[in-house]
Amino acid sequence: FLHYYDTFVHHAFGNYGDILREVTFSPQMGENLSYLYSKSGAYNFENTGKFTFADENYAREIMQLFTVGLYLLNIDGTEKLDENGEPILTYTNYEIM
Repeated sequence: FLHYYDTFVHHAFGNYGDILREVTFSPQMGENLSYLYSKSGAYNFENTGKFTFADENYAREIMQLFTVGLYLLNIDGTEKLDENGEPILTYTNYEIM
């Protein structure tokens, strides 16, 4: 955990891209997400002949933790609600895939 924390301390007044790059290549992110041993769709097709989809966990985590969050927000920070009173999602699997 301290390595992950130190990443943000080190880049606290720096560039967003630098933080994102260091988090992306962090061994802790590789362990916590499923991309540590994941293979690309092209690799799987060449070696097994089966078509597979890319792992979207990394994209989802980056969007949730570092960019848009889970739900659309009003200017005061409260969640925007749909006609049924449910929070409106900022994205779906369609945007990730």
